[in-house]
Amino acid sequence: MNKKYKFAVLGKPVAHSLSPEIHRIFAEGCGIDIDYEKIETNQEQLGEVIEYLKRENYSGFNCTMPLKSEIIKYLDVQDGQCEFLDVCNTVKIDNGKLYGFTTDGGGMTAGLKYNGVQVEGKNILIFGAGASARAVTLSLIKNNARDILILNRSKDRLDDMRGLFKNYADINYDLLTLDNIKKYIASQDILINMSSMGMSGFDEGLDYDFLKLMKRSAVIADAVYSPLDTRLLKAARENNLKIIDGFWMLVYQGVLAFEIWTGLKVPEASIEKAHGVIER
Repeated sequence: MNKKYKFAVLGKPVAHSLSPEIHRIFAEGCGIDIDYEKIETNQEQLGEVIEYLKRENYSGFNCTMPLKSEIIKYLDVQDGQCEFLDVCNTVKIDNGKLYGFTTDGGGMTAGLKYNGVQVEGKNILIFGAGASARAVTLSLIKNNARDILILNRSKDRLDDMRGLFKNYADINYDLLTLDNIKKYIASQDILINMSSMGMSGFDEGLDYDFLKLMKRSAVIADAVYSPLDTRLLKAARENNLKIIDGFWMLVYQGVLAFEIWTGLKVPEASIEKAHGVIER
């Protein structure tokens, strides 16, 4: 009898999560049987939920907000990126031990690669300096980006990021203002929005005329997927720039987690099908 894998996503809120449907598509493509459960969990409940998952023979789980930092103290082993960033969003359970990973950065770079965009040797501008932006920055470094520029509204967060990456010379930092965007944008090959700009309920406070200053070969990638077609992506399309929507990052976070948990490679057709989940 084939093994039935059991997975979960923990966080609060998680009712909106599309991860169960995404992972069911991956499982179908790999010919395995899974259960994937949404378990609403806060920091105080996390230890108890982990014990339940161990007891019930779950193979792994995802952590979303507000648990990405809280989970660290429960891990037995961390991968290098997880340890460096002090956050975790993917946990494998093996013989009662918890192995922690972060797939945020790898999800973005894999999504770029899948869409024909290589980061090696490229100048890359990132909007935002939060936890996911840090993970993406680390992944860009590991994939040999040439220069990385971080723009963020808050100087404190920029300073925190500067401290984290103090040993990396090819990263520059400045405030996210329209003047600064126009100052730097012409030399950038890829713009990645890792900020809340464009997300439902957030006022962007920018117009996107600066996109006219970009190289015609430039690529615009967004981590925001609600809405899927953000104002940034609409403006980029109007300027005939290549765009990569935010659902690619989410899908590839799932791909990496699924492969960590199962050791199976997700077929390309299943990746395309999973991306179609949000387009329906």
